[in-house]
Amino acid sequence: MKTRLFILTIVLALFPCGRIAVAQIPAKAVDSIQEISPDGSVNLTFQLAFDAEPWGRWKTQVGDDPARLRGMMKHQFAAYVIDDFKFEKDDLNRTAKITIRSPAGPELRKDQRLEIPVDQWCRMINHTGREWFFSGNNPAAGDQQTSLKVVLPANTIEASLVNAGTPNQTLVYALSVPAGKSRVLVWIGAVILLLGAVLLVAGMRSKEGAAPAAIPAPPPPAA
Repeated sequence: MKTRLFILTIVLALFPCGRIAVAQIPAKAVDSIQEISPDGSVNLTFQLAFDAEPWGRWKTQVGDDPARLRGMMKHQFAAYVIDDFKFEKDDLNRTAKITIRSPAGPELRKDQRLEIPVDQWCRMINHTGREWFFSGNNPAAGDQQTSLKVVLPANTIEASLVNAGTPNQTLVYALSVPAGKSRVLVWIGAVILLLGAVLLVAGMRSKEGAAPAAIPAPPPPAA
């Protein structure tokens, strides 16, 4: 699953009539967070903020029917598995929050590193440790203000943004995977077996090279 595909189509999935609906019921801003797990699964959170009049129309068509919204998203992402769908809305602040999880996350490269393609219009703001922040105006949603926060796994190493500002802009990283206890035990077992074999061979050679013990003389006959 590509990040650019998810960010592009998630906005369309939130509206009943695709791109036309995006223009008719524009969200003022969309903030998204992608938390990547070491196993490659991803937790996605999207928060939409509306002005007063668009908020009322969006609620009428989508926001007041979470079951319909979930069905629309599953239809939009038919090629992917979507788990743990959650939906919240805040009428006071005119915001909606959607959280989903998918087992399909970053793509594996030939060099065994992982990559997350990022849309060209997303400009990197900064990054702190394993958290990367992007922002831009989404042309697929009428230049809607969009922010993207990517949280890489805790065991991430060598993360970098390559081809920044181009259609091939990609967040690339590797994972530090320490040897498991089972592998350590295997090595310890192998060393012990090797040491035992060496001691066995040494013992056999020492026996072969030793002089045979003298046979004691029989005692003299009693008088």
